Amino acid sequence: MQPAGLLMLIEIWCILMNENLINVDNLKVYFPIRRGIFLQTVGYIKAVDGVNLKIKQNQDFAVVGESGSGKTTLGKSIVGLIKPTRGQILYSFGEKSFDMSKELPIDVRQSVQMIFQDPFSSLNPRLKIIDTLKEPLEIRGFLRSRKEIANYLGELLEKVGLKREYLYRYPHEFSGGQRQRISIVRAISMKPKIVVLDEPSSSLDVSVQSQVLNLLQDIKKEYNLTYIFITHNISVAKYMGQKIIVMYLGKIIEINDPDKLIDKPFHPYTQLLLSTVVEIKSEHVEKEIKIGEPPSPVNIPSGCRFRTRCPFAMEICAKTEPPLSDHEGSLVACHLYSNKKKEISVNNS
Repeated sequence: MQPAGLLMLIEIWCILMNENLINVDNLKVYFPIRRGIFLQTVGYIKAVDGVNLKIKQNQDFAVVGESGSGKTTLGKSIVGLIKPTRGQILYSFGEKSFDMSKELPIDVRQSVQMIFQDPFSSLNPRLKIIDTLKEPLEIRGFLRSRKEIANYLGELLEKVGLKREYLYRYPHEFSGGQRQRISIVRAISMKPKIVVLDEPSSSLDVSVQSQVLNLLQDIKKEYNLTYIFITHNISVAKYMGQKIIVMYLGKIIEINDPDKLIDKPFHPYTQLLLSTVVEIKSEHVEKEIKIGEPPSPVNIPSGCRFRTRCPFAMEICAKTEPPLSDHEGSLVACHLYSNKKKEISVNNS
């Protein structure tokens, strides 16, 4: 076989293998609670407690759950802003895998970006937009002269519907939607592979939210990005994710395709979330599920974490934590289904 043909076969083989971009292995993130004069540790907030996840290139996940479910902590851990208490997050970059909790080469670190919920607090109010946006470019050494940087950033601003001259204004001169577009420019200016989005539209007016979400979809296609989209809104999750992850008290309790999860949610907590969404009609949502208050992440119930709010709770729910198991194509952590299918790993192919 000719060398060119061999190279082509190798390239095809690599595509077919479709290796995971992100591997989250038994991730635990605990925050100590300290009290007293000597700040002694008296307990832990278990923000993320044993999460396993595999994400492939261009496989977009939307993570949903109530406040305190651990979705933002999971996102920040993937980016490397929060160090795991246990477990690890491996990121495939080129031919190597990197632990996101370790010190990384600058090109690896900047290839994973995050867009935050509040665009105003993520922009320095004392700096002009160009001074905020140019710093990572100068660190990376993408462009040398100020003119090259201004031209590059100006082009990106135009891509998100803003004017080039906005580079020389301050953050307070923009609306919330404009500031979020600037945050998008900052993220894509590094030519990342992965972008974690922490409720990027929740702080915006309803009229602006759809514009920003549509823009994010266009940006994803143009730059071949992989999104991890964090939201409390299942309608937004359906629009932005190819898979929806439902989290509760630091655990993943259900994963499925958006249409399947909304049409037929299995976990009682997923049914609860859907019952609060007026625009989503699902005949499979159990009306008797009460919203109630979630338990404290400091004192998590034994066994199934949702059992104190679940109308279907059984004796086993207080004793044993349900595994994340395959049930009719959905991955669900519930004893109502765990005995029907044997436990499998979270590998969404």
